[in-house]
Amino acid sequence: MISQLPYKTYKIFAIIIALCVSYILVSFFLGDTADTLWPQQQLHFLRSGIRDGALDHIFNTTLGFEHIYAIGLKERTDKRDFLTVSASVSGFEVEWLDGVRPQELQQKALPKGYNLSLTEPNAIGCWRAHMNALNNVLLNSYSTALILEDDADWDVNIKSQLREFARGLHSLKGNSKPSKQAPYGTDWDLLWIGGCASGPDTNETQYYAIPDDPTVPSVQHRGTWSGPLDSWKAIFPEDSTRFVYRAREGCCTYGYAVTKRGARKILTALAIDHIDAPVDNAMSELCGGLGDRQRIECFAPFPNLIGTYRQAGPAYKDSDINNGDQTIHEEISYNMVYSTRCNIHRLISDEETVFSQWGNDSSWSPGEIRPKEFVYPRGYLIN
Repeated sequence: MISQLPYKTYKIFAIIIALCVSYILVSFFLGDTADTLWPQQQLHFLRSGIRDGALDHIFNTTLGFEHIYAIGLKERTDKRDFLTVSASVSGFEVEWLDGVRPQELQQKALPKGYNLSLTEPNAIGCWRAHMNALNNVLLNSYSTALILEDDADWDVNIKSQLREFARGLHSLKGNSKPSKQAPYGTDWDLLWIGGCASGPDTNETQYYAIPDDPTVPSVQHRGTWSGPLDSWKAIFPEDSTRFVYRAREGCCTYGYAVTKRGARKILTALAIDHIDAPVDNAMSELCGGLGDRQRIECFAPFPNLIGTYRQAGPAYKDSDINNGDQTIHEEISYNMVYSTRCNIHRLISDEETVFSQWGNDSSWSPGEIRPKEFVYPRGYLIN
């Protein structure tokens, strides 16, 4: 009989019984009421089991890719200097490739659809520069490469962001054991990491969500073209969530990655076959398989992880494709919160904190952070 047991033994026995009963009741309660406690789609949350250590290669001097190229006109030494310093304080290295002036091209060397007398000449030069970058990827037989433009900018936490992006990429592809030497894998064609925006298929239901991301700018401070679908926003607030997904389209080429496979496909489609649009629009057609394009496998984050920077001053100094005017504008880094370039003086001085370019304008994004103590949030795969 329980009453005949020593007091201490009885007490322990009673605690065990109480715990067992509590477990049964809780299990029964949640099992019967889960559908009423949570929206049905939230039952499909899946936290990735990929550990940080499997993705540590992203913290090396090539951000986990085999190589990084930066494209810029040789005479724009101002842009080269700024990007080189920015990359240095972020702990990675770039190899420079010269941009292309339209006068360096001949009509007979252009693919079908490009006409030097009808198309914006600087846009043709931009196309050729990116084709040269893809050429270099293949000539050097790089398994993966990141390609940046000379005015690219990124968050001071870019390596932590890319690690979680890689986790999301593997989750979407159903890969639970990434290679430590190739943390993004090589079974994709294009990662549209940096641009104006990107978008998923109209009826896409699978995505990776990173909620409460302090590095996500609020809607009024970023482009929203072709962003996450309304059904996604119903689960996670658009303002503070970063989404990773299979991309159907994209815009702007501030920073994107290709595999060797992807470089072959893009170079064939846009240099050997034909091109009748600016290079980013043509790449977008490939991601969507539009027209007679063979669809390639593209993935992207939204908001993007790499944006473009405009130094305070006259607009004509900004882009070498679209020549600006004498209008004076303030410093801005599009789609960034803790911009590396906006914080460059603090970073080279080894200051402990950096500032958001938007101040304290959102509840999830502090106006000032300590990068060495910053912990980037984990995401979920949604099916």
